[in-house]
Amino acid sequence: MKTRKVFVLVALMFVTIVTKAQQQKTVTEDYIMQFRNIALQNEKDYGVPSSITLAQGIIESGSGRSSLAKDGNNHFGIKCHQSWTGKKMYKDDDKKNDCFRVYDNAEDSYTDHSIFLKNNKRYSSLFELDKSDYKGWAKGLKSAGYATNPQYANLLIDIIELYDLDKLAQDDFYLLSSTTTVVKKSEKPKPVKQDNTPQPQPKEEKQVKERKSLGERLFGNTAWWKRRHETEQERKRREMDEKIQNMIDEQDVQRTDFEVTFE
Repeated sequence: MKTRKVFVLVALMFVTIVTKAQQQKTVTEDYIMQFRNIALQNEKDYGVPSSITLAQGIIESGSGRSSLAKDGNNHFGIKCHQSWTGKKMYKDDDKKNDCFRVYDNAEDSYTDHSIFLKNNKRYSSLFELDKSDYKGWAKGLKSAGYATNPQYANLLIDIIELYDLDKLAQDDFYLLSSTTTVVKKSEKPKPVKQDNTPQPQPKEEKQVKERKSLGERLFGNTAWWKRRHETEQERKRREMDEKIQNMIDEQDVQRTDFEVTFE
């Protein structure tokens, strides 16, 4: 009996650990769905491809998890520059006490990002490209000096293709994940009128219940168990999400605590 209690306790502790890990699994997918519409609207208003906007937001903010995004609503790491007259925050970055822009909300950050690219001569050649040419945009942003990471363009392209961001404008765009089952509009069943006429009861038949292993009963709804049964696309998205998280963790460690001012 004592051994059984110890086993149950260990199992519960394991479930708690893997459940906490599961909470981070679809952060990037949730982020895309949260900002999809504003990225599409900004594409219409300013000409910046929505796929590029979202991919940059994912990288620069760690899908909304960076300190700049959480404390200053700055999802693109845009610094103050001379033209900025709004709120500011200071953090060590390329130099001591670099000045970053602060926004009232994340939507303002997305709009300012589009305006920043549109009005900056450094990026003017990008707007000659087709909006569907996300590879050209990604390479152009890197060449123009938007980021110092030598793999920045490739990372943008990988994210766009992994999450199908080039298909954001499609009416049936759905971001499928291991935790969500979605039926496309064309596949939704038509409502059926209820028939209240008494039906003859069928003869009793022996029901054969699906047998589940002890492991499936204990861990079937956890990240650990699902990882063992995930698809190739789910595995790649999970690994990308972990990569983005690690990138933003390293970035935040390098940056000291910042001060927000209202100059």
